[in-house]
Amino acid sequence: MPNRSLDDFAGGDDGAADEPTAVDGADDSPDAGDTNASDADDRDVSTLATYRWTPEAAACPQCGESVQKRWLDGDEYVCLDCKDW
Repeated sequence: MPNRSLDDFAGGDDGAADEPTAVDGADDSPDAGDTNASDADDRDVSTLATYRWTPEAAACPQCGESVQKRWLDGDEYVCLDCKDW
């Protein structure tokens, strides 16, 4: 199969098909239709990340080595060597 140009997929030249259209009465807000929006605010988001990167090096709590990249291991973020994979 030969390679095709992206222009082959663009459709017509009128430009109208490329513009998004709004649905009458639609609410584009992030909380639209979400009756439990306040539940998301009660979460402890610090437990959701399994990896952290910091521009300045931080000490690994297990070995003390200064590293920029740390992974969640149990309840603390540790360096690559201390992470129990």
